[in-house]
Amino acid sequence: MNLSNFENKNIHLVGVSGAEGSAVAEFLTDNLKKVQVTAHDFCQEKDFQESFYSFHDAYSEEEKDASYKKLSNLPIKFYFKAEYLRNIEQADIIFVPQSWFRYPENKKLQQLIGEVPFYNITKLYFTFCPCPIVAVTGTSGKSTTTRLIYEILKKGKRMVWFTGNDRQNIQILSEIRNIKPDDIMVMEVSNRQLKIDLGRSPHVAVVVNVTPNHLDDHKDFADYVATKKSLLQYQGRDDFTVLNNDNEITRKFSKTGKAIPYLFSCTQQLTKGCYIRGNDIYIKNKASEHKICAINGISLPGPHNVANVLAAVMATYLVGANTKEIREGVTSCRGLSSRLEFVKENKGVKYYEDSSACNPDGTRMAVKSFSNPMILIAGGSRRTKMPDEYQQLAKDIVNSKIKVLLLLGEQGLSIEEAIRKIQAKQKNTRLLIKQCSSLAEAVNNARTASESGDVVVLSPGCESFGLFKDYRDRGRQFKKLVRELV
Repeated sequence: MNLSNFENKNIHLVGVSGAEGSAVAEFLTDNLKKVQVTAHDFCQEKDFQESFYSFHDAYSEEEKDASYKKLSNLPIKFYFKAEYLRNIEQADIIFVPQSWFRYPENKKLQQLIGEVPFYNITKLYFTFCPCPIVAVTGTSGKSTTTRLIYEILKKGKRMVWFTGNDRQNIQILSEIRNIKPDDIMVMEVSNRQLKIDLGRSPHVAVVVNVTPNHLDDHKDFADYVATKKSLLQYQGRDDFTVLNNDNEITRKFSKTGKAIPYLFSCTQQLTKGCYIRGNDIYIKNKASEHKICAINGISLPGPHNVANVLAAVMATYLVGANTKEIREGVTSCRGLSSRLEFVKENKGVKYYEDSSACNPDGTRMAVKSFSNPMILIAGGSRRTKMPDEYQQLAKDIVNSKIKVLLLLGEQGLSIEEAIRKIQAKQKNTRLLIKQCSSLAEAVNNARTASESGDVVVLSPGCESFGLFKDYRDRGRQFKKLVRELV
């Protein structure tokens, strides 16, 4: 690794208690002999350990203890809430976490954009990783697709490295020195990470879809689209893009850039790419066509996961996975926490947690994932609203097997209003709708209304702000309430 750009520099690191921030702090101090690192965190010093533990979900308690001890003893200066961002204007380089721009406490940082180079952990991976990178972004499904790609590639002989932007993934920045040119790195990349110019694009860039979401992070939807598209900007003619042909935005991405585009589609056969014919998944490249597996062989529930599988199949094929490895990976992967995760069966009723569905399209996919009668818990808040954003979700709910809809938060009323309009047009009042004041009330109502054979699904279609710390906290509370059911 050539770390000359960081030697003898005054580096400031924001959000050091986070999984990304602590990994960057260790990386810099472990690999640089002459560097001055100042770490900032907005928590009180007395709460630093608690904050650190809360951001390291993937660690055991023993691992948290050891990692926190190491971080606390690093040769760096710590500034906490009372002195947060002290001397930040003197920095030669600033490292920021994903959501730094969302908080008013970071106004001083905003003023330094353009004056001081900004880095994030993703840029470090892209800068120093010596092997081909497969990177996945998109509005919905990127975490599942990234995990599928990793599980498939692990079936082969090459060493595969994995990192994501979820707290349940361990950052592997400290392993960079051990990565060899013949290995493969699989990464999940969020819109927030792409707001900083990464300076490099992946060998295989996967964009699973782009729909209106996270608009509070961007000027408008066009800015959000451009941010997602920036993952492709440094690709060359020897690189590949894997794009969703069924999504209007990503389909247009195939007409720009230098990389070779490969599309995937759940709705039509393609001359080149991954698609469905009959009940089977196929890959076609030039004159050759390969059958992968039957759709009913996929372990993940829901039609949206079929699209995720197609994306993963195409990406892994492009980096050398054979059809046997792809088939084994697709049929064995069981999914991720907070993404239609099975929680418990109680008196014949199955409960699923889908808290990561933070936009209406995510909830639409959950609605279409079950043939059983359903009780749906939805709602929350939306910082930035789109006109008629619940219209299609309302149609899907009214025309589904949902028999009870339990709504939460300020957007619960907006969802109900959209549904009432559809009901009035169709003269369909079969669906029972109830506004709930808390998640506990919603779970209790779901228990009362359910019968053996039903499914109860938490799939909010909204952010969690105002009711929970984040979608993880919302999911944890739901699972706790469900597991306590008698």
